[in-house]
Amino acid sequence: MAMAPRPKAKNALRAVSTGGVRAGGRSARIVAEVLRATAEELARVGYAALRMEEVAQIAGVNKTTVYRRWPTKMQLVVEAMRRESDRRTVAPDTGSLRDDLRIMMRSFVENGRTPLARAWLSEVSNSEVRTIMRGSRRQFESQWVAVIARGMARGELPAHTSPLFLSEVLVSPVVVRLVSGEELPTDDFCDAVVDLVLAGAAVRVRPRRRAEN
Repeated sequence: MAMAPRPKAKNALRAVSTGGVRAGGRSARIVAEVLRATAEELARVGYAALRMEEVAQIAGVNKTTVYRRWPTKMQLVVEAMRRESDRRTVAPDTGSLRDDLRIMMRSFVENGRTPLARAWLSEVSNSEVRTIMRGSRRQFESQWVAVIARGMARGELPAHTSPLFLSEVLVSPVVVRLVSGEELPTDDFCDAVVDLVLAGAAVRVRPRRRAEN
């Protein structure tokens, strides 16, 4: 993957060599700057080529500050990806399950098209990347499950519906297109997936009767 020029530090913080990072104030700003720099470097060079020393330089802090809070690259990336997920999370509550899911699908696609997401998806063969993805999956799924559960509470889906299974069925076609890169998911595609999945989920499956002797 071709690497873009390394960005210059923006509002770089003065290098520090203090101990643990305290919550709030200057320490909180340092954490935010390091995590921002980590996301920038991930988008630029990918996970395998990411160097914590480069992250520290971009953030304008001493590398020992980074290593004290995040002893390994995996720990740093996990927190940076969690921050990006929280920052980009869309949690609609329009009163309509269909509308909520359409909004979430379009947001999911938009996030999947970012340089960070493209760099991340290009390294799914990396074992550490897969480990991080598995760890963040529960957080991602919980957002979809909560929206679907609200729809069930409003009577928009049968009571026997599995929110987790439904969320997997919804996002899988989008993930396939994002990973392949051959045909990106459009708004119409996302809407069609939502309509099809909800139509199928709304059908109540009747238990089969035993054949009479």
